[in-house]
Amino acid sequence: MADTLNARQLLDHIVKSIENSGWQVLILSDRKPFELRVFRENFPAQTLHVYIWNCTHGGGAKRAADEYRIQFTSVVPEISPTGISLLLGWHSDYEVFVGWDLTKHSGQNSSSPSAQVKEKALIDAHKNDFALHLRQNAEIVVAFRPQFLVDYALSIDALHQTLEGSPELSVLDCLPVTEDQQLDEITDLSRREVVRTIVTKYRAYDFSKRVLTGYQKQCAVCGLQLGLIDAAHIVPVADENSTDETCNGIALCKTHHAAYDRNLISFDTDYKIEISEKSVEFLAQSDLLGGLDGFKRGLKDVLTLPADKRDFPKREYIEYSKEVRRWEK
Repeated sequence: MADTLNARQLLDHIVKSIENSGWQVLILSDRKPFELRVFRENFPAQTLHVYIWNCTHGGGAKRAADEYRIQFTSVVPEISPTGISLLLGWHSDYEVFVGWDLTKHSGQNSSSPSAQVKEKALIDAHKNDFALHLRQNAEIVVAFRPQFLVDYALSIDALHQTLEGSPELSVLDCLPVTEDQQLDEITDLSRREVVRTIVTKYRAYDFSKRVLTGYQKQCAVCGLQLGLIDAAHIVPVADENSTDETCNGIALCKTHHAAYDRNLISFDTDYKIEISEKSVEFLAQSDLLGGLDGFKRGLKDVLTLPADKRDFPKREYIEYSKEVRRWEK
């Protein structure tokens, strides 16, 4: 049986999910509906009003074996006139959120108010990270991994208006095998952008997960962990020749990720770590050399590499990256 979380634990899990997906969050109210302010650089801040309960089977033998639900307790879900209103469930075993169309449940106050979902939606989201399922009443239910929480909130209207048989369903139900040409089959431009955003987020998350796992979530340059590690592309993601292969990735802490992107450090095809004297000279001219000695002492001589040699930085990518990054030693 899945663990059930109390209200505080559900709120903590929401906050952690938002932060882990690259957003910052302020808790404006810790009573349901939880009121949160989410924001990140280059994106407008958004206010979320979140109703959430544990998603469980419940109902005993009278309920279908494959039907799960959230039971509305202590508060009746209502659409807020400001911000984005969410009606969510959380299933601890499958580790997925479930989102319902609140326009179909707002003010629902029967003797046993609830919202239902088939277990297949939970299974599909657990396997593929994201899933859309059509209920018999024509309601679209969305199940997704925690890293998609903000993306779901920002795309909530389009996702719940998806029609049976539409290209969006086939794409979002099969993110691991989605091809770019499938996106072109979505004729509605605004909905295509919603799907493209989610596909892009999936690919970025999948790349990050593989790279960080390969490097045991520690910086290849200094060995730091502390949950401060990024999966960086060797060939920059903006370059048309960049790939999401694990061998085009390297785990770097926030400091060394920035140093790598700014050409202060790099590494050669023997994985020896280098520091750019050209960049040091430029920093000296700008009177920005404070901390350089400590920075140098923190560098290993060679990269810490993954256990699987197939995940080692590919030598061709290292050479090409230096060219496009205009590395100067």
